[in-house]
Amino acid sequence: MPVHDAGRSGRRLLLAVCAVVVAVLLGAVGLVPGGASPADAATDAQLRAKQQQLEDALAQAQEGLADSGERAQQAAAELADVQSRQPAVQAALDSAQTAVRTAKDRDVELAGQLAAAEAAEQVAVDELAQGEADLAAAEKRVSRLVSATYRGGGIDTGLALAVVGGEGPSELADRLALVDAAARVQQASTARLAQTKAEQQHRADRLEAVRAQIAELRAQAAEQVVVTQRAEAEAQARKDELAALEATKAKALADVEAEKRAYEQQAAAAQAESDDIGAQLRARAKARGSKGGSSSGGSAAPQRGVLGNPLASMTVTSGFGYRVHPVYHVRRLHAGTDLRAACGTPVYAAADGEVVRAGPGTGYGNILVIDHGTIGGRDVATAYAHLSRFAASPGQDVKKGQLVAYSGSTGVGTACHLHFEVRVDGSPTDAMAGWL
Repeated sequence: MPVHDAGRSGRRLLLAVCAVVVAVLLGAVGLVPGGASPADAATDAQLRAKQQQLEDALAQAQEGLADSGERAQQAAAELADVQSRQPAVQAALDSAQTAVRTAKDRDVELAGQLAAAEAAEQVAVDELAQGEADLAAAEKRVSRLVSATYRGGGIDTGLALAVVGGEGPSELADRLALVDAAARVQQASTARLAQTKAEQQHRADRLEAVRAQIAELRAQAAEQVVVTQRAEAEAQARKDELAALEATKAKALADVEAEKRAYEQQAAAAQAESDDIGAQLRARAKARGSKGGSSSGGSAAPQRGVLGNPLASMTVTSGFGYRVHPVYHVRRLHAGTDLRAACGTPVYAAADGEVVRAGPGTGYGNILVIDHGTIGGRDVATAYAHLSRFAASPGQDVKKGQLVAYSGSTGVGTACHLHFEVRVDGSPTDAMAGWL
């Protein structure tokens, strides 16, 4: 069975048995309203057997309560750890997402540059092809001129023939003009051919440069794909980590809330038990005609020296008063004084009186209550809780300093100790404020 289920089952059993315990104990001291005491019809052995059965049942129920505080502390610690880690993980996620955006922007930038380079490549290819055609045409023109000159014996030979064979100055001038024009055409064609070859080389160089740029951009794009994938993987890892923290946080919060509800149930049960003890003591005071009867026993003047120490060695580990729960932040009265005591330490009666309770309770565990009667006009009683076993029984008269029980860790607690209460007119008061 899961721990929480066991705890809930224990609490249900604890609350159920508590009602029976109270009824039996009240009956054992003759305080069951409207009827005769069960002690009139049952032997002491039967009562002890019934009490033992109740103790066994409560011991099983309290197993689920003993570690409630520890589980709450663990859940709270886990919650605090998650909350402390979340900012760093969120910052890492933000950084990773920024890296992803930067990487994708670079992807787009490289894609644009690559597209522009490829377009430039196509232009260069087209220009190179056109240049090849222009170069071929220029070479063809020059070739024809060279061929014609060769067949005619060259420009110088034609010039000599023209001069020698001329019939007159006018004709000679025409021939010279024609020769000059032919020479200029040949020179111009040769110059254009050289220029076309230079332009074509420039186009080839430019195309080579564009293709080198394309190769570089493609290499960068391939590297950028890896960078982007890594950035996305890192971002996803941080998302997963944050989601895991959120899940852990949600579980820790749920655990704390569950333990808080259990704690509040325990507190309510303990308060009901404390109220019942107060009611029992006030009923006894009323029965004996006491006029103390105030419900604010904490305001009574302490009677110094009237009460003796319940332990041979007195070390306070937790005092009387209101305190705030470290996990649940609930303000609650600690109605007694916790005293250090190893398991099985003898517990002594603080004053003469009558044992009115000696049996299992809820949060108190095994509890013994002694009614000391009226002191200084106020009804005074003492209670001893979390006991391991009893050395006195309900209805028994005890003397100050008499052994009445042994310390333990029954009820809601984490270690052996003695929870000691002084009650004035049924209400708890600070035992260390002059009563001992």
